Amino acid sequence: MNLSRYEFDLLAHVAENGPGVYPWRTLTDALALSGATVNAVRAALTGRGLLEASGDRLQVTGAGMKALEPYRVERAVIFAAGFGSRMAPVTLDTPKPLVRVNGVRIIDRLLDALIARDITDITIVRGYRKADFDVLLEKYPFLHFCDNDAYETENNISSALAAGEKIDNCYICAGDLLVTNPKVIRKYHYRSDYLASYAEETDDWCFTFENGFTGSYRKGGVYCFNQYEIAYWNREDSARLRADFRRAYETEENGKDLFWEFIPLVLYHDSYRVEIRPCAKSDIMEIDNFYELVEIDPSYRDYHSKTEGSK
Repeated sequence: MNLSRYEFDLLAHVAENGPGVYPWRTLTDALALSGATVNAVRAALTGRGLLEASGDRLQVTGAGMKALEPYRVERAVIFAAGFGSRMAPVTLDTPKPLVRVNGVRIIDRLLDALIARDITDITIVRGYRKADFDVLLEKYPFLHFCDNDAYETENNISSALAAGEKIDNCYICAGDLLVTNPKVIRKYHYRSDYLASYAEETDDWCFTFENGFTGSYRKGGVYCFNQYEIAYWNREDSARLRADFRRAYETEENGKDLFWEFIPLVLYHDSYRVEIRPCAKSDIMEIDNFYELVEIDPSYRDYHSKTEGSK
């Protein structure tokens, strides 16, 4: 059963937040739709038997859950192979995703957010100190690992190739992002999308907004969207990605030095229509270096002297 975009947005919103009271104003704010559109879509969904409504109380029916099933994320692939040199000295003996921030490993917040949305088919691509990741199995025994042994000499396109067929109707995420708002992970997606926050000016990687989709991708810009490495790829785009990763790696000049995101966002941009899924800048924290780590977790302030004293 196909859903229109607005039908999907309302139905998925209620499904992910559960049965409850959804006042008109709450829905217009959450969905960024006009009141008239919300009322029309709600009426259409109840008329089709996909949504039960009693006043402001809404609940997705069994038929509604079945209608959402084709839009459900099935798995996640987390790239965690790199060294994280800018986080040294902490990363000299710990892969960056396993570094604890205020007592919690960075990657745990992402894993917990995925699990909260019933996404448990999770593959971690590891490289640097790969055996250290086995500790995650104590808390997450269902995790899968695959190894990128070329992480020292090639860019993260080699992690994409190592993941192989696991890239299929999935999230692709960076393992070193600190997820502060787990709700940025969604169970349902209408089409492939990239998580990003609006910026009037930035010196980070960003893309422009063109007719609802990602436009020019570059380092630094104005009136653009800061890119976060949490992206959903539907089944069709996943198959295209797998083929394009291999094509770029084997045929593009310096193909082994490419970042994986350059393939859909730059090299073969015209083959993809990737939406921008806005989030707040505070929803994701990127800890780029040791000094930023100290700002977030002051317990690392004396890390240099502690490590030197233990030698």
